[in-house]
Amino acid sequence: MINIGVGAHITAAAPGGKRYAKSLTSEERRSPNNCIWLCQNCAKLIDSDETAFSTERLHDWKMRREVRQSELILALPDSRSSAPRNSTAVEARQLVDYRRLPETFYQRLVGRDSELNCLDEAWSDTRVNIISLVAEGGAGKSALINEWLTRLQADDYRGAQLVLGWSFYSQGSKERASSADPFLNWAAEKLGIELKVSSTTAKADAIADALTQRRALVLLDGVEPLQHGIDTQLGQLKDFGLRAFLRRVAATPSRAGHGLVVVTSRLAVKDIATWQAGSSPVLRVTRLSDAAGGMLLRENGVWGTDKDIEGAAHDFGGHPLALSLLASYVKETQAGDVRRRDRIRNLLADPNNPGHDHARRVMESYEREWLASRPLDLAVMQMVGLFDRPAADDCLRALRASPPITGLPAAMVEVGDDEWNRSVARLREVRLLAPPDTDAPGTLDAHPLVRDWFGEQFKQTNQPAWEAAHGRLYEHLRDTTKEGETPSLEQLTPLYQAIVHGCRAGRHNEAWNEVFAARLKRVVGTRFENYTTRTLGAIGSELAALSNFFVKPYDHPVASLGSAELKQIMISVGECLSAQGRYSEVIFTMGVLDKIVEPATGWRYAGSGSIRPHIAHLRRISAVQLTLGLIAHATANAARSVELVSRSSTLAGLAVGARASFARALYMSGQREKAKTVMLDIKPSSSSYRALSNIQFDLLIDEGNTTLVHEFAVRHEESAKFQAAPLLIGHNSLILGRSHFLLAMEKVIKRRSFSDIRDHIQVTFLRLDDAVERFRSSGVLDVIAIGLLARARFRRNLGDWAGAALDLNEVEEIAEPALMRLLLCDMAIERARLDFARREAFAPLNGFISYCKSKPAQLDESERQRLQAEAAVHLASAADTIATHGYHRRDEELAELQSVIRGQRTFASLSARV
Repeated sequence: MINIGVGAHITAAAPGGKRYAKSLTSEERRSPNNCIWLCQNCAKLIDSDETAFSTERLHDWKMRREVRQSELILALPDSRSSAPRNSTAVEARQLVDYRRLPETFYQRLVGRDSELNCLDEAWSDTRVNIISLVAEGGAGKSALINEWLTRLQADDYRGAQLVLGWSFYSQGSKERASSADPFLNWAAEKLGIELKVSSTTAKADAIADALTQRRALVLLDGVEPLQHGIDTQLGQLKDFGLRAFLRRVAATPSRAGHGLVVVTSRLAVKDIATWQAGSSPVLRVTRLSDAAGGMLLRENGVWGTDKDIEGAAHDFGGHPLALSLLASYVKETQAGDVRRRDRIRNLLADPNNPGHDHARRVMESYEREWLASRPLDLAVMQMVGLFDRPAADDCLRALRASPPITGLPAAMVEVGDDEWNRSVARLREVRLLAPPDTDAPGTLDAHPLVRDWFGEQFKQTNQPAWEAAHGRLYEHLRDTTKEGETPSLEQLTPLYQAIVHGCRAGRHNEAWNEVFAARLKRVVGTRFENYTTRTLGAIGSELAALSNFFVKPYDHPVASLGSAELKQIMISVGECLSAQGRYSEVIFTMGVLDKIVEPATGWRYAGSGSIRPHIAHLRRISAVQLTLGLIAHATANAARSVELVSRSSTLAGLAVGARASFARALYMSGQREKAKTVMLDIKPSSSSYRALSNIQFDLLIDEGNTTLVHEFAVRHEESAKFQAAPLLIGHNSLILGRSHFLLAMEKVIKRRSFSDIRDHIQVTFLRLDDAVERFRSSGVLDVIAIGLLARARFRRNLGDWAGAALDLNEVEEIAEPALMRLLLCDMAIERARLDFARREAFAPLNGFISYCKSKPAQLDESERQRLQAEAAVHLASAADTIATHGYHRRDEELAELQSVIRGQRTFASLSARV
């Protein structure tokens, strides 16, 4: 069979055609930009459904394929070696941007030769994809990176096609203040990736894919704000976008011309620990030796005997930041005499960060002995301490504006730029302020430990002034930000910063109502548009901003919040945590919300209007519990929501969603007939559309009547035509894809015509791909995993076992850290099925479409036995989950597969499951 490609119009050439765009000119309609190259079948298919195959969707396909082909062409050795100087290959090689890495003070890096050698070896070693530099704050990780970059630059970056650097401290140093969203957007822009999806994991995957095709160096400084810092989660990333990026890079097979990601953090990244002995080693940056520390002190103007100077290095723990500050302090206040360091108080032990107090006690002496007589210099450091990022020039000018902030020197309002600049220069000379940023000369910054120390001291000594200063910054950022109708995440950054300052000023309700609700979430009528999460996919940024409304994120909200604001905040937190797959944290959040909703509604005694929030709350918590495998609890809460709905006829509109939630929980517990009874005689409503059609479709699939299944899918498609949300469009594609998948399997068994089977397979292929991409756009992780599982089953039956394994690996990436136990069970079962299929070379849909035509290979006996043993391990894991969590929906399927393990049946003889 020969497939002939055709050039298809994306928007029709004439009125009445598919996707006709009146605004285009005749030239634009004839342009190659309006053409997409497809096979004959797909060219017809895209005109059969304008909803599924929209103009935006087709342009996205075209762009992705063209970018991928360009990357493959650039990867060819001949094309690189013979490229002219103005070619894309040369431009890609010369792309260097690490301006966002922090500037560091040092004349010559001392005592780090072994670490620099390790970095050199990592760049040369084709087996290494990521190297992590791990040390406490102030240990000199950033200085080490800057020195290495200086050496690379002198050597023309040693063959790197691009060098990119990003600091997460530039967007917030506090644990609650950061997300990977800005980095992912910036990296995509730098790489020329035009992303049509808002899902952070999809962005991360696309960026990792582009980087691993090139000789790229990526430096990620200060990752710890995105990591958990406690208990069993210690070092685990809270941001799923960065997690997906690093794990994808870590898992990339070794090859010549590989790239390298360098990560610096106070904690090893737990999420890539699996590869620590291979592609992702960890380099522990330890304290400086006494000799190296003494050399650092001498080179910074300290004098004394070798014994005294090396003794000072020892006394201050070989901590580079502390020694740098000590050198400038002794030189400035004690004429450089190292013996007079005894004026600094003794160390207060901190076993978790032993070097931090070394730096703090020097700063304390600085403030007491040097800054006390310099009120302007002290005020500058206090201002810098207000920020958890570099302090922008416009914000500093707002703090200096009239009227003066009570508690800060009144003379600051009158101080001229010359005097201000002299103060800044003095503070830079003594190493309290970082070197100037050439791209933003008015911006001031300091090492995070220095910044945090002066901020805390300001708060402790004069909290009213500290709050007033934050209030001034809140008003400035709130009033001067003009974001427009469709702002990017970067354009909204000042509003996120305004929220931080508003909350620190104690103005939590204003920050929520004036900025968060009105300008980020955006109120439309009585509902939130959720612009930042639905349109931009900025779930991490939203969650980081929400953390400012808590004393302890996310289970101890501040007491000053109004009841309406508190309820909206807790619901928003739950939605963001759920979207990131952080379900164990959602349970705590739901507990807080439960205390808010139930007393406020008084549902035991009040009328039907008061019960509504409680019903919605019960459905939400039931859904989370089900995802975590807490099936009994999920069933009880869903049953309670149905019982509350039954109390009043005025609640009938909530009945569909409540009954769908209850039926889903019953179905998962294996009570199929009871679930069917609950679902009798109800029809979808817009608010329960996805939940209802999900359970109805699964029940029909179990009955095995393909005609009814397909009729339902067609009716569902008609109902879904006017849905605009990616989640609902993707859900429609998933149902249609599974329907055609089932029909294809049935027709293979019945030996129907080749073309008939091929057509169903082709539709399945396109629909399941569309579902996965739509789900990625939604950013909802558990739904992405559901789509990937469906596609993995289909790929297995095609004989695309590598593709199926990739999908299952991604399911694990999503489900494992979030403890999505039911999805992990489904993944284990599908992995066992994949092992059996490979063992028996069984792929009933193989050979019908060009995507996968090569026949499955017959394996030797040793490989067959290995796959049998591997399948047994997967089934044992699934059996444990089923027994422990009551996931009896899978009982029958598990029993079938166990009979294959025992040799009682062949895998090919089992019934098809889609």
